[in-house]
Amino acid sequence: MIIAIMTTLSLIAPAAAKSKLDIVTIFDQFMISKAIASKCARPDETKRAKFFLNMETVRFYATQRLKQMYPKATDEMIAKGAMQRQAELDKGASEIIAKEGCDSPQIKEALRRFDMQADMNLFESTKDK
Repeated sequence: MIIAIMTTLSLIAPAAAKSKLDIVTIFDQFMISKAIASKCARPDETKRAKFFLNMETVRFYATQRLKQMYPKATDEMIAKGAMQRQAELDKGASEIIAKEGCDSPQIKEALRRFDMQADMNLFESTKDK
């Protein structure tokens, strides 16, 4: 478990730079950031609120994508799967932090990602004005 989480943490940033990410993978990244930040960061209320708003937006679109991929899956099934995945990531994050601490390079990268995810404006138009 810990190896899988560490591998995920170390590969996310380079993978994001090289290819387009599926919304489900992006949601997974939000869950990793949440797990790490809950143990190693103390964001102010505004940053927390922005992060969770963005995470819920990504969760919505990830759920829609999963419903396309698995037409027989219900919202409840998908939500339960997301809760189980978050629990796995929380456990893995705790194990990494216990072993390496909050100052390890992988943890610092996850915290930088948390900040970026909180600062994203998912509703801003990307077209030139």
